[in-house]
Amino acid sequence: MRIEIAPPRRAAEPEVEISAIDRRIAWVLSHPDTSIWLRTALQGALAEDPVAIANDVEMLRHLLLPRSTAHAVLAAAAPN
Repeated sequence: MRIEIAPPRRAAEPEVEISAIDRRIAWVLSHPDTSIWLRTALQGALAEDPVAIANDVEMLRHLLLPRSTAHAVLAAAAPN
């Protein structure tokens, strides 16, 4: 399974874009099905430098996406 992420929309004003993103983050944080891991990561990220967070997110993507994909492949290949 491959997840495609669309490029971010360009808002006329950065403040408008930040406000929209903050509303999406608030929705995820308030959703009852949000994992504790994701909730903790989002809350921690909000307190950090956005540039540092962007770098950390990219590192997580490079490390965790291939690992998760490999585990999914193993799970799909396992006999039922």
